[in-house]
Amino acid sequence: MDLNYQEEKALDFKLLVSVILNFGITIAEILGGIFSNSLALLSDAIHNLNDTSAIFISYIARILSKKQRDPKRTYGYKRVETLAAFVNTEILIFIAVYLLIEGINKLSNPTIIQGEVMLTVAFIGLAGNLITAFLLHSGSKTNLNIKATFIHILSDTISSILVIIGAFLIIYQKFYIVDPIFTFMISGYIFVESIPLLKNTINILLQGTPTDIEIEKLKAKLEQFDFVKDVHHIHIWTTDGKDKYMEAHIRLQEKFDQNNYELDDCIDELNELLKEEFEINHTTLQFEKNRCLEEEKII
Repeated sequence: MDLNYQEEKALDFKLLVSVILNFGITIAEILGGIFSNSLALLSDAIHNLNDTSAIFISYIARILSKKQRDPKRTYGYKRVETLAAFVNTEILIFIAVYLLIEGINKLSNPTIIQGEVMLTVAFIGLAGNLITAFLLHSGSKTNLNIKATFIHILSDTISSILVIIGAFLIIYQKFYIVDPIFTFMISGYIFVESIPLLKNTINILLQGTPTDIEIEKLKAKLEQFDFVKDVHHIHIWTTDGKDKYMEAHIRLQEKFDQNNYELDDCIDELNELLKEEFEINHTTLQFEKNRCLEEEKII
């Protein structure tokens, strides 16, 4: 069995386990937040509920993304995962705003908090988040969808740690104001982690140039070949943050002699450079001599 196939199946299983685990944590934290009267714990529970939804969406997106391409979806369904990452990040930002509002209300109307209940449930939540983070860590390095979910889990892990610290301060110092303060900190962390990811997913959905590619540099590299006069109408995009596509017009030198050059060999040389230096594996290159001369060059 192919190793990549085994890794993909293992990641799918980890996602499914993570959904079940986080749903259990969410129920425990909701009940704990209600009984302890802790906004920080309830905010962690809401955050965890979103994590559960995020992981479930990621799982469904991965299943759909593996569908074979067809005449209606010629690129396949890989972008479903990017769409899932976008939805999850939007929800996460919405939750961060909600926590800010609730934290302000809590500052205005402080209440007594049951620190012991808060502490016990927070430890349960932390344990579950650490297990989930461990399960998803490897997949987050290569998959944008999993990365979005992993950020959800990391932010929830940090919030669980803050809740635990807050519970100790409440139990031993009666420092109830720490509850909304830590809620603000959790919300701030969500914003810091979510906004760059949101920008990245929007760029992919708009078919923007991948952030690690400089078109001018790529253009200069291609124009170093002795059979290339210039490269224009360049478009580079990615479907899922990993697979990169490019199309371009390649204007050949006037002295280009098909008796000395094989067009297929030229394409192979260009593709080899694009793959090795820019990690572009899918190209459509249009060779021409006098076309586009009157048009404005679009890089």
